[in-house]
Amino acid sequence: MSTMSTSYSVPQTLYSGAVAVSEPTTTTVSVANSSFASNDHLERVKKSQLILEKYPDRVPLIIQPSKNDRDSYPIDKSKYITPRDLTLLQLQQIIRRRIRFPAEKALFMFINNKIYPITSIIGQVYDSNKDSDGFLYITYCQENTFG
Repeated sequence: MSTMSTSYSVPQTLYSGAVAVSEPTTTTVSVANSSFASNDHLERVKKSQLILEKYPDRVPLIIQPSKNDRDSYPIDKSKYITPRDLTLLQLQQIIRRRIRFPAEKALFMFINNKIYPITSIIGQVYDSNKDSDGFLYITYCQENTFG
């Protein structure tokens, strides 16, 4: 039985005064890969279950650029474990930092091809939109706001 190690970024929310600042840190989660479970979907189900057991107050996310975005900004890490009480605005700030996104451009996040209010709590969005493999898939794209 071989062991596969996957790195997930775990954003930590730090409060300084009235401003919330999110700082990503990395946690490594090892998952055993059995020979009969060669199906990617089964492996993702096992990974998400392991994450949810180890971190019950967090949700597993996979963040990817939209395939339709012509000026795609690639993200350095696509797998995240976020606190359930994180807002989509805080997640958007993390994504903006990770992709070095220009301040003059708007960033749109889609969950199941829908845009949710930026004040939505990620735990509630996860509960109503998680995929059958246990991950919440978020895609992002950009739009020029000043020309």
